[in-house]
Amino acid sequence: MSRGLGNRPVFQPQLVHQGETVAGLNAQFLADVAEYSLEFRCRDCVYFAPSRDACTLGWTVEALNADAIEILDAKGEPAFCKAFEPTGS
Repeated sequence: MSRGLGNRPVFQPQLVHQGETVAGLNAQFLADVAEYSLEFRCRDCVYFAPSRDACTLGWTVEALNADAIEILDAKGEPAFCKAFEPTGS
């Protein structure tokens, strides 16, 4: 597989562009969550088992159930689950 900038696979785009910061993008995501009532946490996913506080697909749930609402981690990498399926509730 070919690698892009920062040894990132080329199929994963660089999400932080010139003039942007991780903190700024996370702040914009927080505003979008409030404005559009976005659901993205494990508790909003059909694969989450509340009785076990676990993902039925085996993914870790700590980051997506934290109090902070972030779309990017400190390195600028996406901080979301690609298997997320909304419950529709």
